Formats: sequence, C-alpha cells, structure tokens
Amino acid sequence: MKDNRYKFKINNNAFTLAEVLITLVIVGVVAALTISPLVNTYVESSTVSKVKKGISILGQAKKLAETQNGPIDSWNYSEGTSEEASAQFWNFLKPHISVARECASTQNCYETGNVNYLNGNEYNYNYSTSNIYYKFVLADGSVMMIAKHGTGKCNSQSHPVPNVCAVIVYDVNGSKGPNTMGIDIFHYLMNIDGVYPHTGNDCRKSSSGFGCANYILKHSNMKYLH
Repeated sequence: MKDNRYKFKINNNAFTLAEVLITLVIVGVVAALTISPLVNTYVESSTVSKVKKGISILGQAKKLAETQNGPIDSWNYSEGTSEEASAQFWNFLKPHISVARECASTQNCYETGNVNYLNGNEYNYNYSTSNIYYKFVLADGSVMMIAKHGTGKCNSQSHPVPNVCAVIVYDVNGSKGPNTMGIDIFHYLMNIDGVYPHTGNDCRKSSSGFGCANYILKHSNMKYLH
C-alpha cells in the first residue's frame, strides 16, 4: 500500500503578492480619507475652545484690574497709540493673566511675517515686527498681542464696538501656520464695558476673517471653513 503521509496539498486559495499590494493600497487610501477629516475636526474643536477661553481670560483680567485700579478709562497710561501706551496698559492686566513668557514689542516669541486674510489675500501688516503690540505667550503656546488704541483713553470709534480702549490679536497656535485670520488668528476689542469679539466683516471664506471670533462665540463651530 502506497504511503501518503508525507504528501502536502498545495493551497490554491492563497493571496498573490499583487493582491496583497492592491489591498494595502486600498487600506492606505481609506485610512487617509478617514484620518484627515478626524484631524481637521480635532483642530477646529481645539480652536473653538481657545477662542472662548481667550475672551474669558481677557474679560476676567479686566474685571480684576478695575477692582484694584478703578474704571479702565481712569488708569494711568499714555494717551495715543504707541509702544509706551501699550506697555503701560498691559501692566494693569498683567497681574491677572497667567503668562509663560513676555516679549514686549519685540518678535522674540512671535515670528511670522505678514499674515493672510481668510480669503487668501495678504494682510499687509506684520504683527510680529509691530512695536505698538505688547506680545505675550500663554501656557498652551498661544500668543496674545495687545495694543492700546485711540487718541485718548477708550475713545476709539474706528471699530464696530464703540469706545474701544485696546485691540487684542490672538494667535491660537503661536507662530505656527497658517497664520490666517479666521483659522488661527482672531481679534478682540476691549472697551469701557467689557471684552468683545471683533464684529467687522462677516465670517465667510470670501471675507477678511476679522469677524470669525464673533461667529465662533455664537455658533461654537467653524463651519464657515467648509
């Protein structure tokens, strides 16, 4: 009788190398299509949280500073818009904001160059080299820049919010890109009554992006990007 114990059956159902490679390519494409939206969703959710946190930090600092020093328009700082006036104005808020690093009017903690509008056009202004903005870094790496505004104390009427004392620019991820209004750069206005998001220009992909902090605070999302 013939001994068949050592015969092995060839499996004709095994995958070929080509089939394995095709499968890996398909898996990679599906993963890329899935991961990218998830990353975008996370980044946008984090940005929404920071925009809300930013206005809260500034509002609380203003209240505490006024408790110690009286109404904001009575503080002892220079009139006009200047490096000196911004530094003096900041000194009243400084004790009430947790800061990781200060850069004053230098660009040591914020090196960008000109930033962009949300519509893709270049905003011909360089916050990082501007000496009228007092710059400081928060613990999460975000950067705030504050500039005393107007010819007197809290008398600027050049913004949608009346009686503006100071303008605050908030870059939620510091010097990292894309350095674009409405994506990582947002604007607040501090006046006699409180701190408000900049409401100039609506927030659409075809707009400047100045009003996007206002959109986020109203809608708690960044759907204007999609």
